[in-house]
Amino acid sequence: GCAILHRVYVGEGYTDTERAAQFQRRERLEGEGVFLLALRDDGAVIGAVLFLNENSTLRQIAQPGEREFRMLAVHPSARGEGVGEALVRECIRRAETEQATGLVLWTQPTMLAAHRLYQRLGFVRDAERDVADPRGFLRLVYVRVCVR
Repeated sequence: GCAILHRVYVGEGYTDTERAAQFQRRERLEGEGVFLLALRDDGAVIGAVLFLNENSTLRQIAQPGEREFRMLAVHPSARGEGVGEALVRECIRRAETEQATGLVLWTQPTMLAAHRLYQRLGFVRDAERDVADPRGFLRLVYVRVCVR
């Protein structure tokens, strides 16, 4: 799972190797949430997302009652096949099952395909919750109200 995060986030220039080495480690992520994986028939990981626990230390934007997911990644060879959508839909399902009031995430301004995916799945931009990232861009916040 962490290998695909490195492949996408470092390989495509969204984060640097040092930051990834600090954050995208199995021991850092374990216990913080559920690491959801999408696999090819041969068992290769082609997608991943981290659905955070309600009390995760990795929560950055979730307000009380909301759930948050982080680090959606889809291998370039699997893009356009619904992998990202399936992973996000599973996050939505889990948030609704846990009776969350909403599901939130933040994304980088350059991740345009991800923005389109989130909007298609009912997420709405909440610019009032955007946060400056120390790397010099604005973290764009998306929120989806959960059906109870």
